[in-house]
Amino acid sequence: MRMLIGGLGAALLAGCSLPASVVPGEPNVSKYSEKPPKEYAACVLPAWQQVVPNSTQAGISNGYRITAPSIITADEILDIVKSKDGSRVSLYQGPPWAKSGALRQAVRDCL
Repeated sequence: MRMLIGGLGAALLAGCSLPASVVPGEPNVSKYSEKPPKEYAACVLPAWQQVVPNSTQAGISNGYRITAPSIITADEILDIVKSKDGSRVSLYQGPPWAKSGALRQAVRDCL
């Protein structure tokens, strides 16, 4: 019984750090940029790395995902996908007390 409860607890904790591909709900910021995804990502990534040095970029379908890992709460994630004449930018952040204003500002500055 103790093993079952321990396993259930571990499973619940794992749910707190799910990858961005299963981020529920709406993004905290959703914007459009005239820049293509590659150019927009090239602007945002260095700015994020100044704030969170181990921020990473990965290719996703039709664009890029930039992730700023957090050891306290959910990672901050920016999806940049190709749209008709540029990019659709979607920023997913954790709870209000854990959001980084600097990362959000970099998203806006690069538009």
